[in-house]
Amino acid sequence: MSADHPEPPDHPELTVDRMPPPTGPASDPPAGPLGDAVPRAPHRLGGPGVTDDGVLAALVRLIAIVAFTIGSIECLAGIVYAEPRAVALGSVAAIYGLWVASRAPALTGPDRESTITGIATVTLMMIGLAAILQPSIAAAMAIASLLPAVIVTPIVGSRIVLRLLVLGGLVAAWSELAGYLVPGPSRLPQAGQSAIAFVTLVLSYAFLVIFLWEVSRRLKGTAADLQSVVAMSGDLAETLDPRLVGDRIAFHIARAVGADDCALSYWDQASDRVVTLGYHPPERREALNATYALEDYPATKRVLLEQRAVLIDVADPTADESEVRYLVSINQRSMAMVPLVAAGRTIGLIEVTSSRTAAFDDRSVQLATMLAGEAAMALENARLYDQIRHQALHDGMTGLANRVLFRDRVEHAVERCRRNGGNVAILFIDLDDFKTLNDTHGHARGDEVLTAAAGRVSEVLRPSDTAARLGGDEFAVMIEDVVDEADALAVAMRLAEALRQPLPLGHSTVRVAASIGVALGGSGGETTDDLLRNADVAMYAAKQTSRGGAEVFRPALREIAAARSARAALLRGVEQRDELRLDYQPIVDLTDGSIVGVEGLVRWQPTDGPVLMPADWIDLAEETGDIVPIGRWILREACRQARDWQIRLGRPDLRMSVNLSARQFREHDIVATVRSILAETGLPPATLILEITESSLMRRTQSTIARLDALRALGCHLAIDDFGTGYSSLSYLERFPIDILKIDRSFVSDAGAGGSAIARAIVDLGRTLNLEVIAEGIEEAEQARWLADMGCRFGQGYLYARPIGAAAFEALLAEGAGLSRASDGSGSDAGIGSANPADPPAKRLRLVSGE
Repeated sequence: MSADHPEPPDHPELTVDRMPPPTGPASDPPAGPLGDAVPRAPHRLGGPGVTDDGVLAALVRLIAIVAFTIGSIECLAGIVYAEPRAVALGSVAAIYGLWVASRAPALTGPDRESTITGIATVTLMMIGLAAILQPSIAAAMAIASLLPAVIVTPIVGSRIVLRLLVLGGLVAAWSELAGYLVPGPSRLPQAGQSAIAFVTLVLSYAFLVIFLWEVSRRLKGTAADLQSVVAMSGDLAETLDPRLVGDRIAFHIARAVGADDCALSYWDQASDRVVTLGYHPPERREALNATYALEDYPATKRVLLEQRAVLIDVADPTADESEVRYLVSINQRSMAMVPLVAAGRTIGLIEVTSSRTAAFDDRSVQLATMLAGEAAMALENARLYDQIRHQALHDGMTGLANRVLFRDRVEHAVERCRRNGGNVAILFIDLDDFKTLNDTHGHARGDEVLTAAAGRVSEVLRPSDTAARLGGDEFAVMIEDVVDEADALAVAMRLAEALRQPLPLGHSTVRVAASIGVALGGSGGETTDDLLRNADVAMYAAKQTSRGGAEVFRPALREIAAARSARAALLRGVEQRDELRLDYQPIVDLTDGSIVGVEGLVRWQPTDGPVLMPADWIDLAEETGDIVPIGRWILREACRQARDWQIRLGRPDLRMSVNLSARQFREHDIVATVRSILAETGLPPATLILEITESSLMRRTQSTIARLDALRALGCHLAIDDFGTGYSSLSYLERFPIDILKIDRSFVSDAGAGGSAIARAIVDLGRTLNLEVIAEGIEEAEQARWLADMGCRFGQGYLYARPIGAAAFEALLAEGAGLSRASDGSGSDAGIGSANPADPPAKRLRLVSGE
């Protein structure tokens, strides 16, 4: 196969049906699938061979000749001896012979049944008339009366044969009676009458024997043909493998028609190419070229398009010279091409070749066509089965093995390791942050990334390795004959590096990292389930510790995974068991330290364990989906508590900030949930701030903006939490209906070293877009002073108070004083940035509820 002729994608194992020419100085083969294109000029059926219909036509012509000859002699004898009956019989016989000769060509056409029936009927009439006009040949006519029924037997239906047999019996009986009923002696000499009677009897008997032999030959041929069909059908019923089916079909057809070689080819209409599904003899299959384009072979294409068989023979002077050279170059002298037709649709063709001249006649082609009809359905069934089987065991998008096939291959590999020793490595691959990419760029682009990732995984592996897509963005790899852990880890790192390379996506480029878990085993008693589970555990460990890298399974990882699984089980229904509580951290005005708002922060208090901070379980809740009901509880409890303080403490302006998780924000009913909770608790919407992380906002941007608009329409304020840590575009930020930017604590901590350029940029951005800015994580007075001087009005952090319980926070609110001095001792407005050493220290609350 040349490099510019790739194999069709659906049939990577298929080859083409042309043998390469022998090499040597005497060989000068024409081009074709063996090289460049050689058009094949077809010779339509009716070439050097003789068909069964041709034999029948020849025998009928012989009857016509004999009838005309004997009739002419009878007529002359009648004239010589003045016998009118002889003249009449001879004239009728001669005319009958001419008429039969004129009808004989129609026996090879589509009207052969009606033609042969008409000839048989007229023949019976002729026999009956001859018995009347020449009683001396009555016995010969009695025998000849069986001939019409015999003639039509191979062609017409049994009902017509029966009618002709009955008529023939009546004519035979009439012939015997005619000798007694017809009056008067003949004027012909007795010796002449005896001679005519004898010749007629011999010829009648001879024709009867000849036609009986022809019928017998046809019946035996039909029986052999049927036997070939039955044998092929029985053989094909034992397998549905397309290649085995193709080889068996080629074998049976070659044997049935007496061919040296037989190729069964499939027509791939999508690429307009021909590929081989079967070949006989099988030892010559390896010498075949891989594929050829039909545009190079118009004759073959005509066979496929017109569904007509073609004969090529080197002895045919009308055959195309290039075709003759092609046959000679492969040491063959004749070829027949028969289309494969299933349900009226051409699906391929059969080519049979022979080293004999005129090896194939019309009957051979008819037999091959009959077998081709059976073969076409078997082939389509096999291909359909193979397609269904492939779809059942492979991923439809990437073409990789699916979970079922992957597990089956792992089981076989583990079994081989147990018998022969050695190791097998299982690698679980999960694309990092793929959901974010999918939501940002859309599912269509996400599918492109998955397909590209599958291609890169396959490129790294050996042909003996197995790559699979388990679902979503998870892939798996099985590597056999692994030397040790380092060997498996080296493959994992090559995979990670390949996946990390930039990937063109539309008009942009994205990078996709992957976390890979590696499990090694096989000869140590590990089961298939053990290996798959260990690789999965290692992959999750890689996600937690080294995103974009690989982690090898260790028994300790199983304990961590078990603990994580147990914690996930405990999380389910935690809000219903009353194990959650909220702590509150004040948000202050940096100019005077007054409390202007509060942020509700969730804590989990299991019944039999210590208090768990959000960092210990929020990600797990997000992963399992439990964050959605937990988030509803947090929002409801925060709104209820805020409204209670507003009423009892006379702080109607007190604002409550609540975080919405990424998964909670994506819930289709989040707007209805917020509306319902506001109505239930009576909290004024203007005093509720919903904080959303920057990365959450960049997913499905259009739907995100619509959802933000709907929340904003309720009257709530919207804040971007941890601003500056994500990757949002400023153009999108301008479109978002956002009220507040919260500077991440990592940028505030840099303020002590002379100020953070990013924090300053965020404050300037907020001022430009007319947004409030709240700084998180303020722990030192110097940070607060720097932020205030820069124009950031609000902040929160340990400088003012740690998160505390509701009772402690209520006491703090009840005091009504600011959490830091707003002026120095002289009464001048020095602000929170006063550096007067005489100033008393700022009031700082270090209570931590529940600690």
